[in-house]
Amino acid sequence: MINNARSVCHAWGFFCLFLLTCPAAAENAKPSSGSTNIVVREIPFKVNQGVAVDENYFYAISNTRISKCDKTTGKVIATWQANKKDEAYKHFTHMNSGTVIKGKLYCAHSRYGVDPNDNTIEIWNVEKEGLEHEETIHLPRKYGSLTWIDKHRDGSWWMCYAVYGEGKNKDSKLVKFEYKDKKFIEVKSWNFPKEVIANWGNMSCSGGSWGPEGYLYTTGHDHARTFVLEIDKTGELNYVRTEQDVGFYGQAIAWDRFSERPILWGIVRNKHVTLTLIPGKKKD
Repeated sequence: MINNARSVCHAWGFFCLFLLTCPAAAENAKPSSGSTNIVVREIPFKVNQGVAVDENYFYAISNTRISKCDKTTGKVIATWQANKKDEAYKHFTHMNSGTVIKGKLYCAHSRYGVDPNDNTIEIWNVEKEGLEHEETIHLPRKYGSLTWIDKHRDGSWWMCYAVYGEGKNKDSKLVKFEYKDKKFIEVKSWNFPKEVIANWGNMSCSGGSWGPEGYLYTTGHDHARTFVLEIDKTGELNYVRTEQDVGFYGQAIAWDRFSERPILWGIVRNKHVTLTLIPGKKKD
């Protein structure tokens, strides 16, 4: 994978950085000293919210814009920009994250700053080279501002609702959903572990993605680290470990579920897309 990444970066013609650290830290449940390989791949435009990824493309997500890019060359294949003059899109304010499932890109969107509890899931058809917006699904006004969405391999859907402010952000929620008849139906919710909340400052959880080993990887807003969580056998949400120095700083993340080795994608706000190879710890 490292050789492949070098080839990709050479093809892009942008600066690439590889940081190699000891993988042993990922073999236990204690905080690690850093992920094993970091690949920085710069892209020729700014991204400020997050990234999604499928087999052939990555999707650079900003507040009201998505750019679909070829994973091998970095070439922009298509760009979607919300037309605020169109009644169907004038609500677009703050897209946060995305996940690609069976040819559809699902993005978490909130109107944070205008109406923090007004949240939607925005859906695009990405089966072909374009980005065709298909649907807006409104969510109940309940927990706060929606920051990310992902689908677990067992078929369940997961979202995070952020509450901001030190002392208030403990009310941020991780929520499990069932998706049926084009509706997201809440199954269960959790508060985040205190070990994670303590690292948020006055912010909250900005990104989340289920890893290949069955753990949930989450990010805050400001630090180059991910907080690894699990749902235990009793249904409790627990802190497992911290992956330090992952190369990206907060914002939305996405596991590449099509790569041979585990690759976690993230961004450095307004700068570039980052790939981080993290072997993780296998669940028992």
